[in-house]
Parts: sequence; C-alpha cells; structure tokens
Amino acid sequence: MGHMKIVVDHDRFEYNGPFDANDLFRMISNFIFEKGFDFKQDKDFEINKPHGKFIEWEISPWKRVTDYVRYIIRVRIVGYDIVKTDANTGRKKTKIDSGRLVITMDGMVEYDYDSYWDDKPILHFLRTIYDKFVFKAYTERFEQRLVHDVNHLHDNIEKLLNLHRHYTTRSRGL
Repeated sequence: MGHMKIVVDHDRFEYNGPFDANDLFRMISNFIFEKGFDFKQDKDFEINKPHGKFIEWEISPWKRVTDYVRYIIRVRIVGYDIVKTDANTGRKKTKIDSGRLVITMDGMVEYDYDSYWDDKPILHFLRTIYDKFVFKAYTERFEQRLVHDVNHLHDNIEKLLNLHRHYTTRSRGL
C-alpha cells in the first residue's frame, strides 16, 4: 500500500427539508462518471422505522491520474426520519422525500498505489524525498485538482438541494 494523504477531511453539511433521494444519488453518480472516476459502493441500506426511514449510502470512487497517483473521494449520506410528502411545484402535484440529511465528503490522494517503492526501506525513503522535495510542485497540483473536484461536487449537491426549497408541502405520509 502506498502513501495516502488526506487532502479534504470531513467536508460536512446538513440539510433539513424536502428533497428527492433518487435525483440526489443519480446526480452524484453522474458527476462521478463525468469526472472519470470508477464507481465503488461501500454501503447502501435503509431501515424503516415508525417515524420514517433511516438511510445510509456510502461510496468511495477512485481515479487513476498517473501510474503513480490515484484520487479517492469518499461520499457518505445519512438520512434521518425520511417520509414521503405531497408537494406542489407550480401546477403539478408530486411525491418527494422530506427529512434530514447529513452529507460528509473526504478527498484523498494515494501515491504509489501499486507499492513499487515499499519493498525496501531505502526505496521508501527515496519515495518520501521524491514526493516532498523533488516533485513538490506536481504533488501540490494533484492535491489542488482533487480539492477542486470535491468542492465542485459539494456545490452541485447544494444547488440540487436548494432547488427543492420552493416546494410547498401539502400533506405528510409514510
């Protein structure tokens, strides 16, 4: 295993209100495929409770940037008390989800993911010198690109959730 550096640590935001869970998951998946990441799903389950559903969805897509560097973005969505509600959007009546979401994102850069430089201690030392001093500008650029991708995903999720603020809720149902 190569050297893993956490670049974005627990970028977290909460949302309480109406949303469409299928649109949210679809938007995140489309964003991941557009940016060239390979999809890896870690968790996907829901529990029905008397006051609503509990949902947990965690993915950790990865992308090989070079033969030496790989990006990993971990997205975890936890939903509490999610119920179906009737809402009006203009003249249409639709069913959407309503509840509380907690979304957490991490961004990691993994150097030497194939462990070419981990066989001997001298190679491990040379890899550290290589990353921290010789090609410092390249490693910083890789980290900046990952931060940009995570921030772009964060903004897209916030825009999608803000779209549902203009709904007017008519009734609550389970």
